[in-house]
Amino acid sequence: MDKKWLAYRIYPEPSGTEYQHSNLMNKAEVECLFDYCQILEAMISRDGWKVLIEYHGFQVLYEINEKSGWFDCDNLEEFIFEVESHIDSLPEL
Repeated sequence: MDKKWLAYRIYPEPSGTEYQHSNLMNKAEVECLFDYCQILEAMISRDGWKVLIEYHGFQVLYEINEKSGWFDCDNLEEFIFEVESHIDSLPEL
């Protein structure tokens, strides 16, 4: 059975990097992942977002985003709206 990835980065080539549950628990790794997503080198799956939101919560993710700057939001409410809209736009894997 194939394992679903939670997040994926296209580098290093040729295989890229799959992010596991433990990677998404680390705030520093999440900040780097957000940076990679911002420059379209990585993406977070629906399941990955579920893990991030359940473990960190929107407030902590907003604080991480403030450092990264992936989502251009002025407050937590805007961030939640942007993240939920982003998740809705993701394909079902």
